[in-house]
Amino acid sequence: MEMKISARIRLLCTLAIGFHGLAGCASLTQVRFTVEPSALDYVQMRRVLPSNGNEKPIVIRMELAGSGYLDYRSGRSVRVRNNFWQESAAPDWQDLKTDHIVLTQEETRIIYQRLVDAGIFDLKQKAKPNGDDLAIMGSIGFEKRMLFTKDPIYNALFDELLAKFRY
Repeated sequence: MEMKISARIRLLCTLAIGFHGLAGCASLTQVRFTVEPSALDYVQMRRVLPSNGNEKPIVIRMELAGSGYLDYRSGRSVRVRNNFWQESAAPDWQDLKTDHIVLTQEETRIIYQRLVDAGIFDLKQKAKPNGDDLAIMGSIGFEKRMLFTKDPIYNALFDELLAKFRY
């Protein structure tokens, strides 16, 4: 008899803790703030374009540093995704276009503010890629985030930054 009661109590406790945990996870927390200029802020955005047949897809990556340095990379080379040293015999090693521009402090702050206002740090966003999602990761105001999204607000910002380059 004691064993049945003990097992029931353990089950009820487990369910109560589980429901309490689920309730906390289901809540939406908004993290919105006014962005102050900081050289420590950065954001990286990456889009993978669909490929034709057996070709590797073309990757476009842009990274904005808090100092206003906007770096552009595109191509099939492994150096687009990872610019740290790698074997130079890798396929498509030379398929890489790069460029950079420097934005003003105010332009940089506005881009970061647009990301914050769009809800990049809200906890309800999905954190796993799904096909052609735009990948965003960064740190703004000491808030960090990695996000995969099809949201038109983020895609429009990506396209706006992309238009600053001649490719």
